[in-house]
Amino acid sequence: MELTILKKTDKEINIKVAGETHTLLNMLKTALLNNKHVEIATYDIKHPTISEPILFVRTDGADPIDVIKKASKDLIKECKEFIDLFTKKTK
Repeated sequence: MELTILKKTDKEINIKVAGETHTLLNMLKTALLNNKHVEIATYDIKHPTISEPILFVRTDGADPIDVIKKASKDLIKECKEFIDLFTKKTK
């Protein structure tokens, strides 16, 4: 994975996420939309085999980088909870 910040303002950010697909970006988008400070969270993949996804986030004024960091940490927590539950259920 390679990240490139294409554009950033006080409340918006565009990030190219090279090497990723819908799998990560859809989960991240969902986590972002659960944040009360996020007005818009979306991504675009122009062509599934030759283009790199672009993540776009707009907040109500909160720092978009901080919001993305929090959403990422929330995803990690959710994955850990799943692993723990799955491990218990499959013993």
